[in-house]
Amino acid sequence: MLPTVDIIIPQGGAAGHQQQGPGQQQAAPGSNVPAFLAKLWQMVNDPRTNDIISWSADGRSFVIHNQSAFAQTQLPYYYKHSNMSSFVRQLNMYDFHKVSWLVGFRPSR
Repeated sequence: MLPTVDIIIPQGGAAGHQQQGPGQQQAAPGSNVPAFLAKLWQMVNDPRTNDIISWSADGRSFVIHNQSAFAQTQLPYYYKHSNMSSFVRQLNMYDFHKVSWLVGFRPSR
């Protein structure tokens, strides 16, 4: 089975933008939130896709549960491409960090 991918949300929100976790409202249209981040929030916050991408239990990160399905369905719908590397590169531009773990394994802290 493929590993899940946790994406850690930057401290203080992405690139100076206010962090939005589960249950928080989406930025209003016309706000200064970049389109990439607004689409990301919509995607992670959509309960219909929780088997593919969802918030972590603590709400401080999101998890891509199925990278293949994510690249084939979610990326083309929201970003008009299916390139996972491009998506990760864009996340890195906003100071998100990818952390890969084996399924069912979390290191002790």
